[in-house]
Amino acid sequence: MAGAGGGSAFPVTVEHEFGETTVESEPQRVVTLGWGDVDNAIALGVNPVGYTRMPGVAGLHPWAEDTAGEIDAADLGSAIELDYEELASLEPDLIVDVQGGTDAEQYSRLSSIAPTVVRPAGTNPWQVDRAVATRQLARALGRAEAGDELLAELEEHVAQTKARFPQLEGKTGAVVRSDGATTAVYNDRDGRGQFIETIGMQAPEAIGSRDDGTSFTLEVSAEEVELFDGDVVLFLTDDEDFVPSHDNELFERFDAALLIVDPRERQAISVNTPLSIAYALDTLAPRIAEAVQN
Repeated sequence: MAGAGGGSAFPVTVEHEFGETTVESEPQRVVTLGWGDVDNAIALGVNPVGYTRMPGVAGLHPWAEDTAGEIDAADLGSAIELDYEELASLEPDLIVDVQGGTDAEQYSRLSSIAPTVVRPAGTNPWQVDRAVATRQLARALGRAEAGDELLAELEEHVAQTKARFPQLEGKTGAVVRSDGATTAVYNDRDGRGQFIETIGMQAPEAIGSRDDGTSFTLEVSAEEVELFDGDVVLFLTDDEDFVPSHDNELFERFDAALLIVDPRERQAISVNTPLSIAYALDTLAPRIAEAVQN
């Protein structure tokens, strides 16, 4: 993955949702708050001194841990319940929350601790496109070229995966979570839905036709789940014994292959970074290809 940068890039000014932030010199003590921001920092050769993560997932994800090697970083828990005093105690010289949900009030508080860079203007919280997020964080770190290299490496990985599994091209797939009463289908404003398109598949037409442009999921009632029948449906669940038809008997009528996504694969497509998607291309894509083939 892409790495080294240098102090010659500084100062850099990064525009974002709440104005602009100038980073005067190469940061030495970076704190990342977006779910995928820690991945991107590590992939760009910057091991943060502190990071937040998805709820219920302790520590770094395996793909980030493998890339970081030895790292001494504080796990700040979930960004939703951020401890500002603990964050300040790390004495950061840059805070980034590109793939998170910082609002104006939180931004003001974070900026009082250290220069803070958040998502680009006009993007929604938790919905920043993978390439956009990578480039935004790379600019803040003074490593814009390395960010482009990181994305190019991923595109090559994607191309190799598509060539390996041509049976995926043009097939329909949906990524869902279901609790029996309601089923939520992820669209391409979220990494979970975007992964389907990354590997050459497409979402069922009903998902796009009902998209109002505001949410990254489409919720349907238990009686409407056949709207996203197709070639494959990926179920996101913490229940290792999950059986779709036990959740909703209509799944028994599906023509689609029904595939349970394991927790690491789910996390990989959720944080939606070059590192995590590379992991999913190697682990989840082959399983989807097998399901489609059969």
